[in-house]
Amino acid sequence: MYRIDDAEVFCQVVDQGSFSKAGRSLRLSTAVVSARIAKLEERLGIRLLNRTTRSVSATEAGLVYYQACVEITAQMRDTLQRLDDIQNSPQGVIRISAPDQLGRKVIAPILGKFRQQYPSVDFRLHNSDRVVNLVEESVDIAIRHGYPKSSSLVMRPLAQDRWVVAGHPDYLQRRGAPTSLEQLKEHDCLMLRFPGSLQFQWQFTTPAGRQMLRLFGGLEASAAGVLQDWATSGLGLIQQSVWALYDVLDEAHLHSVLTQYEPAGLRINALMPEREHRPTKIGLLLDFLEAEMASHPALHHL
Repeated sequence: MYRIDDAEVFCQVVDQGSFSKAGRSLRLSTAVVSARIAKLEERLGIRLLNRTTRSVSATEAGLVYYQACVEITAQMRDTLQRLDDIQNSPQGVIRISAPDQLGRKVIAPILGKFRQQYPSVDFRLHNSDRVVNLVEESVDIAIRHGYPKSSSLVMRPLAQDRWVVAGHPDYLQRRGAPTSLEQLKEHDCLMLRFPGSLQFQWQFTTPAGRQMLRLFGGLEASAAGVLQDWATSGLGLIQQSVWALYDVLDEAHLHSVLTQYEPAGLRINALMPEREHRPTKIGLLLDFLEAEMASHPALHHL
């Protein structure tokens, strides 16, 4: 019977495409990771990985074994979580994915407060505007603006949301503040773009209903924080959540425009894979997040 930790090491190597990245994620040296995989292949009597000087990828047999490992580690995680509940002492790792600015400005400080109360709970926070696959990437909670596309995810509302179009006073004075959606096409719109991204479209509410406006700008980035830096430097307009902009929505930094077209009914939600049994630590964290966000300074801009 093969050890669960070997399966987890193998899954991390496949997910990361690198022995060194997998080692950093697991807090193991590259040499230890490589040796673990070599011994695993020896035990199984088959090659699981294709290795090059630049990357590592699963062989056909490796993909079959990878799927089995994902299921086994998920079952073991559920078992350990049940044991945590029996002990009634929250502990272990919670893996969280959050958008770039929301994760850095809002979620990260709240996690720090939570850990002061429950020091046996560790966090792995991944800030990225890319939408992750919760099951394949072993994410326990994904904090997202809006609603999931997959009906297989469990959703927990955390807070109301508001998205604004905003620009620096210098930019608005130089270019003029847009008063209609059509005028946005004449402005420098700072766009969030990465492989698979749909963020080159901005969403608005009009008398005719929801409208997705396709826009282009000379500056694009894969992280919302970069766009915010450009906007506060007077380089263009952005559309972002007030949870990301609350600390710069003022007279000196960014002014919101086109408020009559802002999207309606938005929320920030916590998304989780469907599981028969959810650990106590997850429920405690969700309650804590909701309570802390209910008194956050961003609420002044909702």
